[in-house]
Amino acid sequence: MSKQELPLASYDAKLEKLSRDILLSVRWDKPAIFWAIYENTFSGAKTVSDLEAQLVRQGQYVHHITPDVDGKNNIIDEITDNNHWHETVFFIMHVGSSARKDIYETLDSQSDFFTNNQIRVVYWLAESDFLLFVQHVPSFWFSQYKLAEFSDSPCVDYVLSTITTQTWQDLSRLEIDEEEVRSFETASLEELLSLDMRIDMSKLLQRAHIFIRLGIFYFRKGKFLKSSRFLNKANEIAEITKDKEYSLEVETLRALLLAKKEEYDDAMQIKKKCSSVSPKKNSTWNALGELYSMLFMFDEALSAYQASLVLSPEDPMSWQGMGEVFLQLGQSSKAINAFEKVLRFAPNFSRTWQGLGKAYLAKNNSSKAIHAYTQSLEIDWNQADIWFELGRLADDEFAEVALRRGLDLYPKNALAWNLLGNIYYRSQKFGESIQAYYQAVQLKKDSGWAYANMALSYARRKQYENATLLYIKALQILQDDQEKSNVLYKLGNAYRDSHKYRRAIAAYQEASGLYSGSSFLDKKLLMPGPFRAAVVAPEAFTLPQHENKDDNEPATKTRKAAPIRVSVKPKLKKGDENMMLRKVLETNKKARKVEYWLELGNHYVRNHLYDLAEDAFSIAVDLDPNNGWSYYNLALANTVNGAYRDAVPLYEKSIHLFEEKKDKASSWNQLGNVYRRLNEPSLAVAAYEKARVLDPPKSSSLLSRARLSLMSNCYVE
Repeated sequence: MSKQELPLASYDAKLEKLSRDILLSVRWDKPAIFWAIYENTFSGAKTVSDLEAQLVRQGQYVHHITPDVDGKNNIIDEITDNNHWHETVFFIMHVGSSARKDIYETLDSQSDFFTNNQIRVVYWLAESDFLLFVQHVPSFWFSQYKLAEFSDSPCVDYVLSTITTQTWQDLSRLEIDEEEVRSFETASLEELLSLDMRIDMSKLLQRAHIFIRLGIFYFRKGKFLKSSRFLNKANEIAEITKDKEYSLEVETLRALLLAKKEEYDDAMQIKKKCSSVSPKKNSTWNALGELYSMLFMFDEALSAYQASLVLSPEDPMSWQGMGEVFLQLGQSSKAINAFEKVLRFAPNFSRTWQGLGKAYLAKNNSSKAIHAYTQSLEIDWNQADIWFELGRLADDEFAEVALRRGLDLYPKNALAWNLLGNIYYRSQKFGESIQAYYQAVQLKKDSGWAYANMALSYARRKQYENATLLYIKALQILQDDQEKSNVLYKLGNAYRDSHKYRRAIAAYQEASGLYSGSSFLDKKLLMPGPFRAAVVAPEAFTLPQHENKDDNEPATKTRKAAPIRVSVKPKLKKGDENMMLRKVLETNKKARKVEYWLELGNHYVRNHLYDLAEDAFSIAVDLDPNNGWSYYNLALANTVNGAYRDAVPLYEKSIHLFEEKKDKASSWNQLGNVYRRLNEPSLAVAAYEKARVLDPPKSSSLLSRARLSLMSNCYVE
């Protein structure tokens, strides 16, 4: 479709987005490689002209490079010869007209040059150029570099015509009269391919592989409908050619796409077919590894990636897949080792640096995590989630820049606005902090801390009436007693400073009644919150047997005991995810053991996915109704999700099943916490007393002090 056929708003929006992305990379001094695809010479020339005009108006130089038209031009030489190469956007034109046959093979090394020198490049590609581009560039490019399509091309029919071109070229060699040649103009796909198969089967499959590459390309870009169209056409070709290797690769990718779209039943059916065949290509093993990982079949995923590495030991995508599986399993050291292998072969793969950052963060090494995240952004700055993560981890000066950049990319993140407001508050920029908190509450009306922090900023400006109203709003939203106590003390301070002493005293008394750990000396009364990440579990949520280990030891041991009948029927809250977990249970032999689900549930806890943790622990309960730790962990997950009443019978069940007094004491202690949340002080005191009797305090351990503090608080109530 040409520019004239595109809706004007659509064309203008695409052009504006490409221009904005280029200018952001210039402003942030980051490299960027863009692929701009057009349909024909006329529409391409107009788009090039329009974009160049926008960039020039913004003060940018634009330099056109046409590589190797006469066999002499070199892209890197032209860039380095340019006197303003750090302030220039380079348009690389007519790649397909290059006299060099290896032009596409050299693009990988050129990409490293662009990235390492913070260069902005736009490859302008006609449809035929784009197809060659996708066929020859490394797979890890697909998820990394930005795409701007100024037409709906290439469509399936256009690509199909390219792979049957050889048929028409070779017709002259066959003894076919003109009438038969004309009949092929209306021939079906099967008739065309059958003729092509007779001429050269291997070349046909080589050409038809473009459908697979395009399917992968658009899958990585998140364009699943377009990916599905190409993979479906590849499947048609597979059914006609009957080539096992080609069919296996297509089937695996289709299953991967279905799993990504959460169509698990169809994905599992295809997976069963794929499991019976051993691929001969590492790209197929990689796709299988990713599919197994999405279906929580982690052992099978690792085996698939290892098989790929046997075929190609330096394949970055195989090491990347292994690193991501190890990361999901909580085996951080192994994940780091795998990601470092990727960087040996593909040092500018931003997704690897991102995974490395997550692995270091899992090992509580914030400084190395920040370095890895920064490296990822140096390569691909268009990652709002990583900017936000740096805003949470880094010191205020760097965090402010990171949050601002993340919000430039995705301005609808309420938590990021709140964090930015906190930085402004600490810098005593109270006007700017109020604006940031206001953005947070506009995006998330139930953001209690954003209201409380805005109130604190108004209080620092001595605008106490605004402050008190906002504190009251925050108290209506916040649920945690400790947080509410903190805000009540701040409200008391606002009343006191505005000479409303009776109200101040009442606020202080209510704060003390809610949480005895707060006091006037609490330094948090002078700081905005939250004081812990919103997704982190409360201190009471600790899994006794769990550590972030690098081996495959199960998180908990199965304990045998006679079953006790109680009215407990765990409810699975996440329908789609639970269906997928059940599929894992059907297909993965290791998933038939309760330890598998306890470890998987603990993995979800580590990653703050508490709904999924509940589902995993529920399956553990189904598999072994006599295992106390299954009920205990499920109760903890319910507690974190605020389902306190659902947690009570689960803790009671675990108490009946546990044999050791120390384990029973843990359940009684948690049960006391739940009763306290349910405003049942007498039951809470009784539960804490049971825990104390079963596991008497030794000296003044942290657990004992916490338990006694909670008990005294119950008695006060």
